[in-house]
Amino acid sequence: MNGNTGDSASSLQTKEEGSAGQASQQALQDIAYMKRLIARNMSKLDRSPPYLFIWGTYIMLGLVGMQVNDTVWPIWFWSVGAVIGGALSALAGIKQSRSAAVQEGGSYGWMFWLPFVMVLLSGCLMMAMGIVEMDYAALFWMMLLGVSYVSLAPLAGKGTVILGIWFIALSALTRLFFLDYQYLVLGLLGGGSIVVTGLLLKRRGRYHE
Repeated sequence: MNGNTGDSASSLQTKEEGSAGQASQQALQDIAYMKRLIARNMSKLDRSPPYLFIWGTYIMLGLVGMQVNDTVWPIWFWSVGAVIGGALSALAGIKQSRSAAVQEGGSYGWMFWLPFVMVLLSGCLMMAMGIVEMDYAALFWMMLLGVSYVSLAPLAGKGTVILGIWFIALSALTRLFFLDYQYLVLGLLGGGSIVVTGLLLKRRGRYHE
């Protein structure tokens, strides 16, 4: 009887040790995965300044120009500027892919841009259906851009969250206090903040080289 009890206790102890070992191994694998994810995120951020310069300037010029002329300017600038910005982004991507030692791909690449694509499609549909008035279109798009940046937090970290919250707060404050100068405010403080972020990231990248 005592022998059977001893065997049962030994078997139970062995199972517990095995479960603990599996849990420890899983924890180590999770830590290793998080380290790889963080490393890829830092690499993505280190390569983002050219795109921040391009699209921050695009937003800044587009909105500031609308403060001067909100009829003719937006008709041609947003479409022509988007084509130019896309071409410059493609050139920057090609240059980076040639200079990078390791190509980054897989799901992370398309997941990074997915929030922007979905927000763009949703915004265009809402504008086409007349849900958003044209007088508030700039505020609407700036808020959507803020939501996109916040949604990138799991992939890009707290930096995009801060920038996204800034866009949302800036849109709300502009609606309350600076509606007559909304294009100027959103252009300089919204688009301008993207350019400044690019400058800071570029400076940080040089510091760590």
